[in-house]
Amino acid sequence: MLKIISYFLLKYIASPQKEWRRFDSIFMVMGILLSVSTLTIALAIFEGYETVLKETILGANSHIYFFKNSNSDLNREDIEKIKSKLSEKIEVQSVSEAVVTNAMMINKKRIKGVVLRGINWQANEHPTEYKSFVRSGTYKLVSENDAVIGEKLAQILNATIGDSVELISPSNTKVTAFGMKNKKEKFKIVGIYSSGMYEYDSKYVFINLTKAMNFASLENEYTMMEVRLKSEFVEKADYLTYTWKNEFDHDYQIRSWIDYNSNLFALLQLEKWIIFIILSFLVLIASFNVISSVSSAILEKRKEIGIIKAFGASNLMLKNLFLGKTLIISFFAIIFGEILGIIFSILIENQSFFSLKGDVYFLEKINVAFVPLNIILTFLVSIIIVFLASMIPLRKITNQEISDVIH
Repeated sequence: MLKIISYFLLKYIASPQKEWRRFDSIFMVMGILLSVSTLTIALAIFEGYETVLKETILGANSHIYFFKNSNSDLNREDIEKIKSKLSEKIEVQSVSEAVVTNAMMINKKRIKGVVLRGINWQANEHPTEYKSFVRSGTYKLVSENDAVIGEKLAQILNATIGDSVELISPSNTKVTAFGMKNKKEKFKIVGIYSSGMYEYDSKYVFINLTKAMNFASLENEYTMMEVRLKSEFVEKADYLTYTWKNEFDHDYQIRSWIDYNSNLFALLQLEKWIIFIILSFLVLIASFNVISSVSSAILEKRKEIGIIKAFGASNLMLKNLFLGKTLIISFFAIIFGEILGIIFSILIENQSFFSLKGDVYFLEKINVAFVPLNIILTFLVSIIIVFLASMIPLRKITNQEISDVIH
């Protein structure tokens, strides 16, 4: 039986023109091809968004943060203690103290709330990718009042390199004879950075660490200690914070990037698989064309089926023959559908007509990523749906009697 089925299938593969010219076959192929390509594009965009968002978050931020347990900030003794212990950890790539405070930035009558980050820019390896994010100007905060601002913040304030901007600290107010007086200072913009994430590029301002301490009225104190892990330990940040809390006798609050972003990435994963399930229904709808195509083929070849049955062919052999032909067509339709989806995904990534709203989606550029697991899963789900759809009309072969089709 296998030899007979193989013979007919090889004959079909060698000369499929007649079968491909049939309208129902063309309609079936187009339905599968478009539904599979749509599913491939959707997964590529979701995967690209999640990948780039994660890379941006890990680049603009440190992986682990140390804070004081009490209301006070970290002092020099705390900093030395943390650095000493972390220097023995093979997981740690770099550490640095930092000062973070809120402020208002004013330029040419424009005002915007910002997050002021005082950093040790002279460190060879900084816990963030601050240096690589600077697109114009310099990352060096040589002068005490130098500042590097985000690209979107520069656009909002209509500021550029060389401009003098004013920073106001609402938290550092002084009571004077003339009322409440906020602390304010002038800073010179020496660089503009772009991380690719709107939230950071429209809010973060980097200044000299010593100046940040003075601006926040901190006397030899720091708001946090930043830690960057080696790439192979980034996903284990949550576990490391748990073990380090015990090693430091719970003297400090230790938080990881996972603590701050786990809900966001869990939501993205949930949305991705919901979209996958919903768009899989497109393949299911396309499978109706498979049912129609197989049914038409059986009706068209009912006499041939009767003759083959008369020569002793079993219902199982005939079913396998029609199933094999359908799966061959569907196999190539699914493969070409995924290829078409990949091509369109690349075109979408490189187009400049449409962009995301950064204040809503965090990123402004559409990114795509192709994960082998997603491509394999799309293929398997599609071929299974086609297989199950093909089995429905094949029951007609069993119901056909030789006497009904041969006159």
